[in-house]
Order: sequence, then structure tokens, then C-alpha cells
Amino acid sequence: MASNPIVIPFVSDSDPQHVHVTVSYSPPTSSVIQERIRRISTTSSNVRLPKVLHPIENEDLRILLLENISLDAVKVFESNGWKVDHHKKAMKEDDLVQQIGKYHAIGIRSKTKITERVIKAASKVCETLP
Repeated sequence: MASNPIVIPFVSDSDPQHVHVTVSYSPPTSSVIQERIRRISTTSSNVRLPKVLHPIENEDLRILLLENISLDAVKVFESNGWKVDHHKKAMKEDDLVQQIGKYHAIGIRSKTKITERVIKAASKVCETLP
């Protein structure tokens, strides 16, 4: 697709009668641009290819949400296949030590304390850590 000529004023010292130059420009088509990108990406080692992300198997993942964490968060976890146990109050250390072993993750606010005993009892959380 050619564009209309563009007139650029120009005065020559040797011939003052010619006072303009006509230039025509055609923008590259999308196929030309795509070809340039393809050529650059196949010849340059500096071009990073997109990373492919794979979803985790989460059909049996459980999360414990304490201290009235947002119900919107509950919905998001559930929509991603998590089994969510939502509690309005904090748990005491003894109760948390008894419960934490069946969960892969925990969401807390400031009242719940994650102590060394809780971490040792959190076998499923720790097995997912590197």
C-alpha cells in the first residue's frame, strides 16, 4: 500500500528554480514485520523465548485460612481447585499443631503465631519447599 508523495521544501544554491523535492514512503506490511521478527528471533541468541508454564496437580491440595481472610480469596483458591478451610478466628498453637498436618498451605493474619512446633507439624507444607 503506497502512500501519497510528501513535498519537502528545498532550495538549491546552484539552481534556485527547483524549490521542492518529492518523497514517497510505503509503510511495511504486517507480513514484512513478522518476517523481520522471525529472522531476528532465529538468528539472535539474545532473544528470549517465552516460558511455558504448566499448571500443578492441585486436586488434593488443601489450604487453611485463619482470622477471617477475605471470602474473595476463598473463592479464588476454590476456583483453582484448592480445598479451603476458612476460619474466622485465630488458632492456638496446640490446635494448629493438631490441624496443620493435613494442609499444604496456610493463610494467616497477625494473631496466629507460626512457632517451631507448628513448622515441625506442617509436614505437607514442608514437603513442597525446595
